[in-house]
Amino acid sequence: MEYHALLRGAGLRATPGRVALLTLLSRAAAPLTATEIEKKLKGKMNQVTVYRAVEALAASGIVRRVNLEHDHAHFELVHGREHHHHAVCRSCGRVEDIEVPHAARPEQEALKRATQFAALDSYALDFFGTCKACA
Repeated sequence: MEYHALLRGAGLRATPGRVALLTLLSRAAAPLTATEIEKKLKGKMNQVTVYRAVEALAASGIVRRVNLEHDHAHFELVHGREHHHHAVCRSCGRVEDIEVPHAARPEQEALKRATQFAALDSYALDFFGTCKACA
């Protein structure tokens, strides 16, 4: 994937660290924390730079912040990926990407029911329970 053009198109500098971060997220099996990103990048970015980068990428819509009901945020690449949801084990924290059949544009259905909103452009739906290993 051409991350240089993606970053520039979002008005962001295409630094080697940001490109490495996007490459890492594109290969990750599950959303990663900023700490996990820093460790996996092995010195290419320090913790402060990772936090600044993921915040800038989230603000631009290239990555999204995922709330998995842990005490910290997780991040995943949005660009080039199908919309999906997560199954999260409350016991061990295992995360699995899952596809759940639903209306083609649930945010539009939600907007019809919302009385105080002019637009809804995204949504999150995650599931929490116990994985097979912990059951």
